[in-house]
Amino acid sequence: MKEYNIKQLIDKEYLDKQIKINEDGYGGACVNVAINVMEYLDNFDQEFNIGYEPDMTTTHGIVCHCDDQGGITGFMAGAARNIVTMCHEKGWKFYLADVISIYDVDKPETLENYIQNILGVDSLSLDEKNVRNYVTALIKRYKDKSDN
Repeated sequence: MKEYNIKQLIDKEYLDKQIKINEDGYGGACVNVAINVMEYLDNFDQEFNIGYEPDMTTTHGIVCHCDDQGGITGFMAGAARNIVTMCHEKGWKFYLADVISIYDVDKPETLENYIQNILGVDSLSLDEKNVRNYVTALIKRYKDKSDN
């Protein structure tokens, strides 16, 4: 497993555990991509956007850019996302931008489930108002972009 230099790492113990239990090629690829994403996010100063379009503000675009091994699957990308969620300061925003699809923006029950999922991670200690405001902003950016 490669060494890492993540400036905004919030849970080194969790990351080190993931490295240890994912020494095989498949799990190791997920962890390597997660590390690459977190190192990338250390210098990411834009707002995340939802959607599949692979630009450098969508989680899909960022994961594709950070996949230095080439061709991880969607399931593997989800595993990498989950590691990023738990380990990086911006991970919860990355998570929400990834799980909220363009089909969810007008489904309050689905959005509430995503909000509760991320608020339910005790180790993140997130402020509910900040999370709700962030989801509202994500959706507004999507709708503004799709109106143009």
